[in-house]
Amino acid sequence: MKSKIVILLLLLPALLFAERGIASWYTSDVEEALTANGELFNEEALTAAHKSLTFGTIVRVNNLSNNLYVDVKINDRGPFVEGRIIDLTPRAAKEIDLLEKGITEVELEIIEIPKKVDSKYDRPGDTGWYKIQIGSFADPTNLYNLYHKFLDLGFKPIVEITENSLLRLTLRWISEDEIKESLKVLELLGFTNILLRSEQPPIVDTTL
Repeated sequence: MKSKIVILLLLLPALLFAERGIASWYTSDVEEALTANGELFNEEALTAAHKSLTFGTIVRVNNLSNNLYVDVKINDRGPFVEGRIIDLTPRAAKEIDLLEKGITEVELEIIEIPKKVDSKYDRPGDTGWYKIQIGSFADPTNLYNLYHKFLDLGFKPIVEITENSLLRLTLRWISEDEIKESLKVLELLGFTNILLRSEQPPIVDTTL
């Protein structure tokens, strides 16, 4: 009897969980981009980003407009757009005919809860640190102007050079406590087409 109660308690979150909202799909223009649990982002994988579900959770995404569904594994965090509840990879979006439309109303059901947190980082959950890619530029003048604009706003932008010699403007090592406020500021400034990635914590020199 006791074992049956334990099994029921383990299954209860899945039985009770049902979430309705807007689904979208996302991709990355960065080679070897990492998801929030440390895996390489793979457009062809049936995975997704959710704000709070445990990494490794298998979720059924039901497209309410056409009754198509796809089962995906949660391995990333997001979407960071108000009103949206899940971001799918292009492959997963294709399964429910979402690629062309871009967004649609869905219902989420938990199919399987992981026995342990599915993360490649040493501690469970997110790394707690994020990088925001604001944009890539071929013209240094455009980058220079935007760089100083962000300096004036109190940010500490960083310039990266890609393999294709493009200049990339990023905001790095933004803590979990700061990320929502930073995204709100960027949205008010008109920067809505940004790329958010989890990254390893900043290195702290403990010898000082």
